[in-house]
Amino acid sequence: MACFLCFACRSPITLSVRKIPLPPGKEEPVGATTPYERIRPPRTPRGAYSANHHPCELSGEPAGLVIHPDDSVGMRLHPDVSRLTGCCGISAVNGANLVCAACCAELAIHQADCYGENQVTLLAEAVIRSYAHE
Repeated sequence: MACFLCFACRSPITLSVRKIPLPPGKEEPVGATTPYERIRPPRTPRGAYSANHHPCELSGEPAGLVIHPDDSVGMRLHPDVSRLTGCCGISAVNGANLVCAACCAELAIHQADCYGENQVTLLAEAVIRSYAHE
């Protein structure tokens, strides 16, 4: 098990996670009627991460390390509200939307919208994997 740290300040930004193969994308829930209900279940299970370095060009997914949204700690929403747009939730359209709570470095993209996956994608160049901070 490992956790990820902010590259800039070395603050922990995830809980302990283990590497697994990237799960397939999830479908929109059947019978969803409200915008909130249209958000898919998280792509990865709690306590896991997956590499997605070459996402399909048509998927709109960012490249990086995919984690369950509840495994992210030490991050907060980007102060630029233009990064926090979406249809039914937050999307990946405007780039990094999560920053380090300690130093404000851009670290990840949280997706939770009806037309994409429900996941947090850590930007590989912005994080460090650590086995010492578990």
